[in-house]
Amino acid sequence: MTSKKNAYPIMAFTVLCLGVFGPIYAQFQLAPLAPQLMEKLDLSMGEFASIFSSALIAGIFLSLLAGVLLDKYGVKKIVSIGLAITAFGAIWRIWSDSYITLFISMLLTGVGPAVLIANSAKIIGSWFSLERVGGKIGIFLAVSTLSMTIGTGTTALLPSIQVAYLLAAIITTVSFILWVIVIKEPALENDSKLSMKVTKSLKTVTKYRAVWVVGFCVLFLTGCNMIISSFLPTALGVQGINNVAAGIFASLFTGGSFIGCLIVPNITSRLGKNKPVILVLAIIAAFGTAFGWLAPNGVLLGISIAITGIAIGGSMPIFFSTPIQMPEIGLTYAGVAGGFVSTLQVLGAVIIPTHIIAPIAGENINLFFILGGACMIFVFMFALVLPELGKNVWQTPNIKINKSQF
Repeated sequence: MTSKKNAYPIMAFTVLCLGVFGPIYAQFQLAPLAPQLMEKLDLSMGEFASIFSSALIAGIFLSLLAGVLLDKYGVKKIVSIGLAITAFGAIWRIWSDSYITLFISMLLTGVGPAVLIANSAKIIGSWFSLERVGGKIGIFLAVSTLSMTIGTGTTALLPSIQVAYLLAAIITTVSFILWVIVIKEPALENDSKLSMKVTKSLKTVTKYRAVWVVGFCVLFLTGCNMIISSFLPTALGVQGINNVAAGIFASLFTGGSFIGCLIVPNITSRLGKNKPVILVLAIIAAFGTAFGWLAPNGVLLGISIAITGIAIGGSMPIFFSTPIQMPEIGLTYAGVAGGFVSTLQVLGAVIIPTHIIAPIAGENINLFFILGGACMIFVFMFALVLPELGKNVWQTPNIKINKSQF
């Protein structure tokens, strides 16, 4: 019995990771399929871009709502609905034969990850001790990065668009079925706050300055991340680097982000403090974003890009695990807080590169990346007023979990 109890959190966490892997893999399958899809469906560049980013729309409108609903109705039920909608979208995509059907099917696939990412800290915190939440969120986000890499790098090897779509549909459907079969609803002991009204929960979360600080840190961090992810190959091309080499260097940023997600939470856990690590990573990322891509072509350029990726990727799990460590938030309001932070995250991805930095920088690629580095300076400034919530100073949360059922 004891071994089964010990095995459940790992098994549940594996299902959680599969749940976010499938839909993100489905989204990034589209990148290498772009020429075929644009020709087959007669799509313009703008139409294809809107299809590719349509999954993010779910994050903008559902992250906060999902957090509220999950806090009120439970983890298993709300996530099951989200993953079911994602699986339906992935299956429908197999027969999508127009702009509108492909757009809507991709929009639906974004529902599951919107629910999971917004509530990752609350879900993981119900399975593991809170000092381990940061490390587990790091692995969870690393899986997201891995799914992007696999989707982009392997889809072109598949025999057809339909086969690629079918593979993604199978993965998302299996993840939904496993969630329904494997996951148990955590038993919350004597917590009347879970029956709270939506307005009360939102008011409770948003009245704490630290939640806003984390949200704006994630907003600017994501904006910087999107700038590098979207425009690094173009910037390297301006430096005279050919397309193949530029793609390889760009993959070093993704690889660095993957490594950062895995190792940085372990570093903060050993130190027992989050804030010093956040501040150091913000400075490294600021200089790396603004000037790292200007390093001499070769090993130095690769190291510079990889270190920048580690700094940016390693910061994200720290921020996402911060609200649940706040005594005022804990597990009780973790869903709402996570949804609030995730909403700002998606807004940063959409607004900062496209509607703020691009109009200012114009065609000046140097200024574009300098402004991207400035985003990380904002992260540094906001993090200065963030309370230290490492394990040495963390207090008992305002809720208890009964794990005897596991």
